[in-house]
Amino acid sequence: MHEYSVAMEIYEVILKTAIKNDAKKVTSVDLELGELTHMNPDQLIFCLEILVKGGMMEDAKINLVTIPPKIKCQCGYEGVLDNKRHPLISNLAFNLGCSGCGNPVPNLISGKEINVRNIKIELDDHV
Repeated sequence: MHEYSVAMEIYEVILKTAIKNDAKKVTSVDLELGELTHMNPDQLIFCLEILVKGGMMEDAKINLVTIPPKIKCQCGYEGVLDNKRHPLISNLAFNLGCSGCGNPVPNLISGKEINVRNIKIELDDHV
């Protein structure tokens, strides 16, 4: 399950950022997860919830937004890949055509990212 190793990296980024900013605790985290990452959002959150037990993130609210695959084509089309037309989108992303003209090689501009978008913290009063 690669969700655990990704959750560990996310946890380390959040923890380092919180410590660097003299946080007493982390209250919430906003994450973005591209649909083409092959990650299960529920499993990722589950892994994060396991990792944060007993630490400054234990009670943090984890918000996760999925990012649909977006393409830009030579024909001028820029937008979300039509996954109704392509139900196997996560497995065939690079073999799919442009939703506008059918061009078999549009440029993928989003959908593969994993971002820590925002971290809310409580500051230590003694700093």
